[in-house]
Amino acid sequence: MSLKELEVLLKQLISIPSVSGREHELSAFLSNLLASKGVDVREINVPGCGPSLLARQTFGLKGKTLLFYGHLDTVEPAEGWDSPFKPKLSEGKLYGLGACDMKAGIAALTLAFLKLREVSGLKGSLMLALTSDEELYSRGCERLIGSGLLKGVDAALSAEPTGLKRLETGRRGRVVFRVEFPRGKANPVVKAAGFIVALEGMHLKKGACVSAMAVESWLDSDGSPSLCRVAVDRLMVPGETFDGVLSEVGKLAGRFHGKVGFHPRPTPYMQPYRLKAGEPIVKALREACHEILGFKPKPALGLTAGDENYLAVRCGIPTVAYGPEGGNMHQPGEYVELESAVKAANVYVAASIKFLSSRLG
Repeated sequence: MSLKELEVLLKQLISIPSVSGREHELSAFLSNLLASKGVDVREINVPGCGPSLLARQTFGLKGKTLLFYGHLDTVEPAEGWDSPFKPKLSEGKLYGLGACDMKAGIAALTLAFLKLREVSGLKGSLMLALTSDEELYSRGCERLIGSGLLKGVDAALSAEPTGLKRLETGRRGRVVFRVEFPRGKANPVVKAAGFIVALEGMHLKKGACVSAMAVESWLDSDGSPSLCRVAVDRLMVPGETFDGVLSEVGKLAGRFHGKVGFHPRPTPYMQPYRLKAGEPIVKALREACHEILGFKPKPALGLTAGDENYLAVRCGIPTVAYGPEGGNMHQPGEYVELESAVKAANVYVAASIKFLSSRLG
């Protein structure tokens, strides 16, 4: 994979705005690009968003199926960024909205997918999924799962920007609770304040996190508060369950006469997961890195929840995340280190050859 080849494609991707829910133009661009190379591409309609894409290359009737995975969307441009869709290359860093999260990953996956179509001796199938709405509610991944098209996938590789020395073999889960404090003998706002203070002092498992993320209150006709509502963000680690953390927060809210429930959202919340070190996709990625880069990346737990949680937990697909280096994600001046994206693409090719030809050490 050449540096120039990836640079040209990535600049094209950055220049096409694809904020969550408005991925249509980028989806069409990549669909046309893949189709022009003779790739069989299926568009999956996602209500309220641009279409997700699923491409497939079959090498043989027998063998494993590997899924390349990336998301099309970006967050909204942050304030203070005048030209978020105008890519700029400076000292090896390519700047632009989504450069790192995750259009460099999409470019690397796409080029790796096309390169692997030319490799002989592979077995099974390679799929490339590019979905919408990952930054908000994962509606693209939800729709893809519902289509049934992921049945039979043996492993998935996501190109999230982990950095080349870090291989995410799992991710934290996430759930948001809505805790309500009604009017009673005590002021509901005061009860909520007491709950928030107690929340910050909770004893949690290593890596877990809980915080109040929003507070609302309503007034009666006499001007006194009738209800106070607190949104609670809870990041979960492997071994924790929705029912368990709901009970945990519920008991604490009960001390302040509060009631807890799940904050509504259009798609399910994400449960945590962690793969075993012996998973073939983990071995393939680490061995490929050793061959291409001279080192094996350290297995780690992703700090946030994402589409990978859906793939691993709901579909039972062993899913890893590995991608390029960069910085300022979701902020003005977001960038990716271009050479790291090329290295990631070459690792994808080498790891896929190992996985699809069963050449694992």
